[in-house]
Amino acid sequence: MSAMFMLIFIFFILIANNAQAALQKQPIKSHIELKPGQKELITVPSNEAMEIGWVTTQAQKCTMHCVEATDKSGGYEYTIATDLGASMKYQPVDGRIIIEYRNKAGHPVTIDVYKLKRTCDAEACTFVNDDQKTRWLVFKVDEFTSIETSKDNSYSVISGVTTAGKEFTVKVVWWTDNNVLPFSCHKTIKDYLAKKTPKANYAPYILSGAVVKGSTGGKEIILKNIDTCVPKAPHFGVPQENVY
Repeated sequence: MSAMFMLIFIFFILIANNAQAALQKQPIKSHIELKPGQKELITVPSNEAMEIGWVTTQAQKCTMHCVEATDKSGGYEYTIATDLGASMKYQPVDGRIIIEYRNKAGHPVTIDVYKLKRTCDAEACTFVNDDQKTRWLVFKVDEFTSIETSKDNSYSVISGVTTAGKEFTVKVVWWTDNNVLPFSCHKTIKDYLAKKTPKANYAPYILSGAVVKGSTGGKEIILKNIDTCVPKAPHFGVPQENVY
């Protein structure tokens, strides 16, 4: 996989999002005062991936991305910077997670660092989780034949025929613990079917994401972490091994 493709699947949520899940913040270190340009290194012992975040608490609100967090655990140094705060899932290296927080502003800032535990309430959470192994899979759809979407819009069961003439039924996960949907594809596909839109108006329709390994050999295919769903994309680049 290319570095760009891997970046698509990095889990990173800004605090400003409206998360529809039970969130539990557990303090790691609070009231960290950083002068302009000052850095603070936080080390968290862990053998498992962990979502860690920060929030600014000083009286003078930031008017820029004043705090930058960089993963210093020993792998790729992912960096995020915001004005209010953010959280990101970190992978430990040698039993620890190391994060550097740096004040980029021209005034002092104070931050609280915490680890975040999420309890997923979406209907899709009954069959997906973060521990499932996945690989990239692309559906080049010639025609949609049906779609049924859950009441909370967290997933849809979509049936159709690929451009290669292969029939399929796939369970597509739109969101789990955060219902700020980046796509409204389920509405578009439903409209195609309701209005009996000629397939020439949307084919080939690209539906791309991470398929749960093993699901393609079972009774249902589960596709999550959707990165693309667009109509009329005949030149969408993808290795044949990643096409359903």
